[in-house]
Amino acid sequence: MDKLHVGKPVKGDQLIGREAEIKTMLNLLSQGQSIVIIAPRRFGKTSVILELLSRLKQRNNYTACIDVFTTPDLPSLSQKITEQVLNNKKLGKVFRKIRNNITEIIRNVELKQTIESFEFILKYASPDQDNWELLSESIDFIEAFPEKYNKEIVCAFDEFGDINKFNGDGLVKMIRSKIQLHDRATYIFSGSYESVMDSIFVKPNSPFFRFARIINLGYIEKNEFKKYLLNTLQSNKIAVSEKLINEILGFTKGHPYYTQLILQQIILNHSIGTKLQDITLKNILQQILIIENNFLEKQWEDISKSRELVQSLLVVIKQRESLYSVIDTKKINLGRALKKLSGKGIIYNEKGKYQLSDPLFELWIIENVIR
Repeated sequence: MDKLHVGKPVKGDQLIGREAEIKTMLNLLSQGQSIVIIAPRRFGKTSVILELLSRLKQRNNYTACIDVFTTPDLPSLSQKITEQVLNNKKLGKVFRKIRNNITEIIRNVELKQTIESFEFILKYASPDQDNWELLSESIDFIEAFPEKYNKEIVCAFDEFGDINKFNGDGLVKMIRSKIQLHDRATYIFSGSYESVMDSIFVKPNSPFFRFARIINLGYIEKNEFKKYLLNTLQSNKIAVSEKLINEILGFTKGHPYYTQLILQQIILNHSIGTKLQDITLKNILQQILIIENNFLEKQWEDISKSRELVQSLLVVIKQRESLYSVIDTKKINLGRALKKLSGKGIIYNEKGKYQLSDPLFELWIIENVIR
């Protein structure tokens, strides 16, 4: 029975339907072109980044990956950057273990030899360390370290939109001022919220304007997913109909997370003895609504803080055409609301029609709010 990973990053054979996009991004990175990957949460941005870095390692590149979302403060950010760069000499774990002890740093011969040109690393052990200065030098380290070893490096900042939780605009400008001069380093940035990423990369007065090529990750192509679903179910000896497969993809539209979650739930139902005729999309979705309820309730709670967003989102769900004809524009600024919902990654515009990017959230709203 094949293992099925849902809700955590994957790479290699587990990464489905992104080959064309990955090849495009690899070509850009190989030319020294930095890229920005933008998509709603749960669209597989981290998986794509890990696959890119894995293939780049195979090409003898240095790599680094910093998850900004899980990084709480500036000292942690500089430490993560330094650790990730040192990982290219398999010294990241050593640095993390002894970074606050200058005696241990000096005693570790391999680490001492590796960092002999980078005295700033010793400052991590100082009680009077300047966090801003350390962060600045850690960013310089991304370029200087591979230069020492005559290598190229690709450094990824996952969920870069969260950088604003630190020193906001000042930090973004400092990072840009440094990395724009880097010759050995190429960068991958990813983000979930289009409005935040736009303010960093797209607007003419933004700090990273025209610095990187923007890649928007969409749904996975249905035929790719169909083959994967059929093969996975076959390997688990589950003979569901092709009709059910088409219904699943009709609902998810190729949404990576929910398609995998439905597949996992089918396998689970089969393993506990559920009759094949009872494994229907309707039954599976009801189970998943319970599994995902806390997440969906929290998402609705956040939207509910604004009556304008609630009313506009309900109109999008009920009627996707001629939205202005069914809403009181004297009370609701529909254009502003749609822009905010798009910026949060909740809706997207496809061929002039607004749709929710999260199909399960749409179903939850229909069953819990509209009915």
